Amino acid sequence: MSPTQPKQPITIAHLVNRLSVLALILSSSLQISAASAGELTIYTENDPPYVIVDANGLVGGLTKPKLDRFLRAIPYPNQQIKVQPWVRAYHEATSKPNTLVYPIVKTPEREKKLTYLYQLYEASVFFYRLSERKDIQINSLSDAKKYSVCAVRGDYRAEYLQQNGFTQIDLAADSTSNVKKILAGRCDLGILTEIGMNSKLNQLNEAPDRVRIAYALQELDSNLYIAINSNSDPQIIKQLQHIARSLN
Repeated sequence: MSPTQPKQPITIAHLVNRLSVLALILSSSLQISAASAGELTIYTENDPPYVIVDANGLVGGLTKPKLDRFLRAIPYPNQQIKVQPWVRAYHEATSKPNTLVYPIVKTPEREKKLTYLYQLYEASVFFYRLSERKDIQINSLSDAKKYSVCAVRGDYRAEYLQQNGFTQIDLAADSTSNVKKILAGRCDLGILTEIGMNSKLNQLNEAPDRVRIAYALQELDSNLYIAINSNSDPQIIKQLQHIARSLN
């Protein structure tokens, strides 16, 4: 019998190398299996400053940094993202399996249809009024119900107003149209994020001091996410959730 060979000690360098290889194998396995399980489709809308579509059709905006991390991890090419009006994008995501949509806020109604995967941006929402409309005084959500409010059709903020008993809701297809209506005095209040309002005013060549914050909607979660149809392939959902967790 030959003598037993002495075992080589496992160094920290060897351990780190093995773990790195294992992580790479697991990551590659997730990407390949997610791709083979079914084709993913991602929808968004052109909604500056959160989503901005350039002349080449590539999607950018404030959600881009974290979105790019998510897309690289799946992987999914930016140029394959489909840009549609919000109502169409939301309908596609809630009616077709293996379909994702962003940027989208969590609401109880939406969570019945969508599985939220990854937070893309933190945001807060406010009621805005014209600066000269000093007659508009809001100290509570109930106070705001006395006024007409511009909101986007199918948007979570419009849903929030409807669910909380607002009866004077003026709906439009996008936030830019609503800011125009506020500036023209066609509605009393707008419901937007601060950066969203400033972006729309800049887009319309209007001074920031044209409007004032009338009330902060602290009770409304306005963080932006990417979500997938909950009727999608369960394995794909599980893999995307695992990838999203690894990015946090």
